[in-house]
Amino acid sequence: MVSDPADAAAAHLREARRLNEARAYPALVRLLDGLPGDAFEQTPELAFLQADVHRRLGRAAEALEQVRRLEAVCRMRGNDRLARMRANLEGMLLFDRGDVAEAERVWVRLLDASTEARDDEFVARATNNLGVIFSLQRRGAEALAALARAIDAYRRLDHLRGLAQSHQNLAITYREMGFPGEADRHFSRALEYAERDGSADEAARVEQEMALSQLLWGDADLARATATRALDRYEKLGDPVGQGECRRVYGLIHLRAADGERAEQELRAALELAMQGGAALLEAELLEALAGAARLRAQRREARRLRGQATRTFRALGAGAWARAARERIDGLVEAAANG
Repeated sequence: MVSDPADAAAAHLREARRLNEARAYPALVRLLDGLPGDAFEQTPELAFLQADVHRRLGRAAEALEQVRRLEAVCRMRGNDRLARMRANLEGMLLFDRGDVAEAERVWVRLLDASTEARDDEFVARATNNLGVIFSLQRRGAEALAALARAIDAYRRLDHLRGLAQSHQNLAITYREMGFPGEADRHFSRALEYAERDGSADEAARVEQEMALSQLLWGDADLARATATRALDRYEKLGDPVGQGECRRVYGLIHLRAADGERAEQELRAALELAMQGGAALLEAELLEALAGAARLRAQRREARRLRGQATRTFRALGAGAWARAARERIDGLVEAAANG
């Protein structure tokens, strides 16, 4: 039985790391939420792990508050690994809630700190995340360059999970640039790396984006099967935003099939999950899709209201170019549905 506080803190940290590496997020949050407050003061990494798992399970506001409390501790420690972990997580939380400009600033500072520390892993993380922002803003050449740098760094480290993330983001960038062959190749590589790493959450993210691509490329049956695999993974992980992404694919499948009522049901279920998890970009995309479902059902006033709401949300994210692409995508699905 552990009685010394330092021994107890070390034991808690070992167990928390084990659960985190196993992606056993429900068990991890039970462990961390059951610890006394002084455990986090003694061992700041426990505070980081708690914020990280809260984000994964849809408790984004709580996670951001925790990350910001941790900033003072990290400032005193200097440019160490925990400080870089904290900054990366802060950027993800800001991005999730829609503060893209501030997330970019955080990740640029992280890139500088990681370069100074010669920390290839966080150079890779920062450039991977910046690549996502550049893709969101339709800055294709910059996105490809950032993601290529991330892949190069992750490859030197043999970091399979990071390679899965970067290849997935590269696939999305190629999809949005209109290169389906390149996109499909990078999705396949991303899924291979995720499965080799045993990262069920990353495999789910790859499959959810593959499903959307398969629908856009005309194979609704394959898209549904792929989205179902991803949804099963997300349900086991307890990830509401991931579940919302999969339900969005279901909604778009019904939209393409000209079933406006079922499309609306799935899209509203997805919207509730996105709002629960604080995923502002997904929320905007779902509002645009719901506008398409309303148009399909000849509810023109409701379609205008939803599109206006989507436009305002995209604008607040600084994602005007992504908004135009989302609108074109939904318009294409509605037009295809109307033409049979």
